[in-house]
Amino acid sequence: MDEKVRLWIFAAIFSVASYVVSAGISLGTAAYAASIFLDPLLNLTIPLLILSVGFQAINKRGGAFAIGLISAVLFALTFLFFLTATAFVAGILTEVSAYLLGYRGMKASVINTAVYGLGEGALSVYIGALFLHYAVPILPFVGFSLVFVALGAFVGYLGQSISSYMIKSGLMK
Repeated sequence: MDEKVRLWIFAAIFSVASYVVSAGISLGTAAYAASIFLDPLLNLTIPLLILSVGFQAINKRGGAFAIGLISAVLFALTFLFFLTATAFVAGILTEVSAYLLGYRGMKASVINTAVYGLGEGALSVYIGALFLHYAVPILPFVGFSLVFVALGAFVGYLGQSISSYMIKSGLMK
């Protein structure tokens, strides 16, 4: 199979899987209605873990951008335009990070996933607050951004552990 086709197929699979889990978590907990801070925290768990494994499964330049772009399209198709922007920007930021660090390895996985988590989490809080005509004070915004980075780094560690196991067992090459 052509490498570009493989990249886009894998990006679509991991983006759709993450989107479905994210939608289930958001709707199941009504987190989107409860708090602009709670929804991003919940969506930076299992959905971000799926994306972290996806970055490593693709393991090619353009993989993080493709995941971000497909995720953005999925959010746009369901009229979640503020999440469209966050997924697209997070994909671009993660692609830059992956360009510098690579896609696999503990350091790359932790940092790339933390970058995606920060981009998606912090931007969704900020844009969500703007939709509510609420200006988030700088101190809570910085605090939540640090939480998003820490959570993203932890999820990146878990993603690396899962990917490493999948490589050793032959499920992923």
